[in-house]
Amino acid sequence: MLAPAFDVLRELGHALVSLLLAPFRHAWGLATRNKRLKSFATLQREPLPQDRKLVVGAPIQDLVFAVGDASGEIHALEILAALREQNAGLELRGFGGRQLQAAGMRLWMPLADLNIMGFRDVAAQLPLFVRAVSQFSRELRERRPDAVLLVDYPGLNRHLLRIAHRLKVPVVQYVAPQLWAWAPWRVRDFRRANRLLAILPFEPDWYRRHQAKASFIGHPLGDELPQVMCPLAKPGEGLRIALLPGSRKREVRQNLPVMLAAAAEILKEKPDTRFVLPHLREDLWPLIETFLALQPDVPVERAPGRFHQELLQCHGCLVVSGTASLEAIMLGLATVVVYQLPSRLAAWLAKHALSVPWIASANLIAGEELVKEHLGRNLSPEAIARDLLHALEPTQIQAYRDRLGALRAQTMAPGSSKRAADALTEVILEHRTANQPVR
Repeated sequence: MLAPAFDVLRELGHALVSLLLAPFRHAWGLATRNKRLKSFATLQREPLPQDRKLVVGAPIQDLVFAVGDASGEIHALEILAALREQNAGLELRGFGGRQLQAAGMRLWMPLADLNIMGFRDVAAQLPLFVRAVSQFSRELRERRPDAVLLVDYPGLNRHLLRIAHRLKVPVVQYVAPQLWAWAPWRVRDFRRANRLLAILPFEPDWYRRHQAKASFIGHPLGDELPQVMCPLAKPGEGLRIALLPGSRKREVRQNLPVMLAAAAEILKEKPDTRFVLPHLREDLWPLIETFLALQPDVPVERAPGRFHQELLQCHGCLVVSGTASLEAIMLGLATVVVYQLPSRLAAWLAKHALSVPWIASANLIAGEELVKEHLGRNLSPEAIARDLLHALEPTQIQAYRDRLGALRAQTMAPGSSKRAADALTEVILEHRTANQPVR
């Protein structure tokens, strides 16, 4: 069959054109940053949808999932469980990992187990991605599924989306890509999706303004976070502070040294402070130990394989931006977000290219600087320590937690996986209705 080969050539051509246009697009992005910042400030926050029961009629029989990383696989498993409650005979095929295969997926390639992240990894694995695009095209042509669910991983998924759209197969993208922050021109690819499922409440408005269909389903952390908040520090009680330097080797290298330096500054003010470093990736502990050995005057309790259990015993934390920062904040920890950049160019781009006022998801959701952020090169440990100690003051922490209660109810209500499954079901029903033969 020649069609998959043509699809591969077409998508390679699309990727090449995008690469050639990238400098001009980024120049445009720099020139229009202030305008986009103003536009971002006007975005409306969407409430969570009300629960409702969909009448499916004929059950969903065949779905294709495309899952490219480990965290996406966890979300996909939860969505699959919700779908199977209404569709017992559902068949699943596509890209994923060992967990999805164990759940009954006919696995095409174990992309979720390969942990391919960033431009260098993708470039090194280009033949693998070419094969993935080819197989996706061939499988959809040989047997059309009821729908395709693309989970996160927008770099590959935008190519799969284009192919499915050409074949008139309904497509849902779970976790709408954060194009509002850095690459708004890529929205033209994602307009082809029948539905984009947003996990941040301002995203549907942004996508609607860019002629794409998006729905807010809540953040998946709502299904994972403990439904309690961390304890407040009592008068005379020593502080317990978590150091969360990131889940990737590069993040640990860039951020753990400055966090440890800030911890040393905190000890000057609060000598009875205790520090803990919870981390789930066993393979990163040798690197972590290397940096801990360089700061022997900062006692740090190691907590491998533990995360929420440790955070629930802490009062504050220093954390890199990303999902971990949102988890810590929503648990009520006094938080300072830290992200040290390795070069002058990276620091300049962070200051001039991002079209959002903050990098922490919690600040973006709140529409205000709920927690302090330190982003850039050669960050000041003294300033980081000062901000965290200020955030731990009783009057500050109480006002902060009052604000958090409303935010958590608005965005972290449990049930995002079921809402995602319902949205996918709704798209399939809409597609069936639109394609019923006229009698």
